[in-house]
Amino acid sequence: MAKRYTILRLNTWADFKQTVDGLSDNWAYRGQANADWHLENAIERTDFIKLYKGIEADFLAEFQRGARNYLQKDQTPEHLIEWLALMQHHGAPTRLLDFSRSPFIAAYFAFELSLPHIDRYLSIWAFNTNFIRLRALEILQSQFAVELEQSGNRINDILFEKIFFQNNRSLIFPVEPFRMNRRYSLQQSIFVSTGNSYEPFMKQLEFLKDDMEKAVVKLELPTVLQKEVLRDLLKMNLNRASLFPDLDGYAASLRMRYNSMRSSEEMLTEQLQKMEKSHLGLIP
Repeated sequence: MAKRYTILRLNTWADFKQTVDGLSDNWAYRGQANADWHLENAIERTDFIKLYKGIEADFLAEFQRGARNYLQKDQTPEHLIEWLALMQHHGAPTRLLDFSRSPFIAAYFAFELSLPHIDRYLSIWAFNTNFIRLRALEILQSQFAVELEQSGNRINDILFEKIFFQNNRSLIFPVEPFRMNRRYSLQQSIFVSTGNSYEPFMKQLEFLKDDMEKAVVKLELPTVLQKEVLRDLLKMNLNRASLFPDLDGYAASLRMRYNSMRSSEEMLTEQLQKMEKSHLGLIP
């Protein structure tokens, strides 16, 4: 697709923090370890999705039948959005794409998985979810006027289910299940859904047309900042243990914390820089 979204290439972690500090609470973020990657949901990366139009619904139905063997009664989702969130949580492909309301959580996932290289960049995508939701509602109004009036102009569970099974709208919109599991709550998750399962996410994003540049921003940062950023995020208590509250998360957080430690050369360089700044009167 033609790049109609805004791209900001930032040089420092301080630049990133200053940029996101200027954005309102209407924005949500998704981190990716490589700035060359487009946004893709898991369903479009499967081999089966192009076989026939209703295959996504068949996949969902089979998951629902089988999952009931592993769930307690009070764990069983009541609505379609909850079912898709459960599938997403356990690695089954869906049309949902995970975002976070926290730019720092998104940055954590981007930097944690990045490969530091002097010429390589990662990306944190920022979506104005409120603007995107309103634009989607304008398009849906012509077909779902009654449902939107009954829902208070919201894409609720009933309307989402109709959009999902009709599977013929080319657009994206934010959705949130009524019940969130612990991990998604800790990660301040919000999902962005596509209107159909057979077109790529980036293609359906084009429904914003010329408004895309003010609703979608791609922030690019050098991957060589990895250690600096992860150390700063650790001070915010953002690590695998806090975002994935289980033994696997704790073990991964230890690995990342030790990998982010300053080497003796880095500590010496920092001390010399501080001494130079002190000599110049830059540090009181």
